[in-house]
Amino acid sequence: LSDLIDPGFIANYVKRNTLVALSADRFIDADDVFAIDGRGTLILSVCKDTYETLGLVGRQAKFPLQRDTRYVIEIDLLADCMDPMKKYFQRIKSRFDAVLDEPVEFLVGFYDKQSGTPITFDLPGASAVELQSERHHLQGISVPRIDNELVGVSKRSDVWVEQAQELFEWIGLAASCSQAIASNACDSQISTYSVPQPNSLADIEVHTFSGLISAQAISSVAKELANSPCQNEIYICVWGYEDAPVSWKLYEHGFLTSGENMYAQAYVPDQRCCLTFQACGPWDDSS
Repeated sequence: LSDLIDPGFIANYVKRNTLVALSADRFIDADDVFAIDGRGTLILSVCKDTYETLGLVGRQAKFPLQRDTRYVIEIDLLADCMDPMKKYFQRIKSRFDAVLDEPVEFLVGFYDKQSGTPITFDLPGASAVELQSERHHLQGISVPRIDNELVGVSKRSDVWVEQAQELFEWIGLAASCSQAIASNACDSQISTYSVPQPNSLADIEVHTFSGLISAQAISSVAKELANSPCQNEIYICVWGYEDAPVSWKLYEHGFLTSGENMYAQAYVPDQRCCLTFQACGPWDDSS
């Protein structure tokens, strides 16, 4: 783990552009999990034994709810005290070398700070992982219409919340290419789902990208789609990693029965607006 606080690593990657990293194959409810948040902060979400042995100052984690079982340590890699000549840096490095000396596999993304475009980087032992992409053309799909009652209200009533939840559910089914939204959906004895009214038949395109994708890249794609000449609704779904120590706006994240951490957006061209739906598991500080 000491490689993440190496002065050369910080200068060439953390300071120069945007670097995001997450320890791989580790569970936030059972293991020590490490991450760099893309803003220069190294986050250590560790078990009680590791925290007590490590001897660095942190805070008690909000999840799980049992006290004294998990702790969070945050280290600002961009701070002046991370100078190798400073005692603060020397203490962190000595504790990392003594306690966190086992190899840790990471998923690492290095991106242009402005556009979010991936940048090739060369680190010892690193191997490139390509984004996985899929494209599906679905025909005869029942697509709910987003009317003025959903986007033009200033006060959200119970009816509005119900309609929004129904739309959010449809977006999730469309993103997973579920047959439940097809006009010839399966028998009602197998599935009781029905597409929200009003709706109309249309063909839709579903593009899926899987991997460590920067927030800037997602924002750029959303802006490009929102400003496109397309007159139909555009939907974007983003799923976060279930075992990440942070989620929406860097809130603390945990895992109870699931580590759900996602959001969806519906862009309505003729209304020039966007509806955003957020979903997090019960052990998430933004819930």
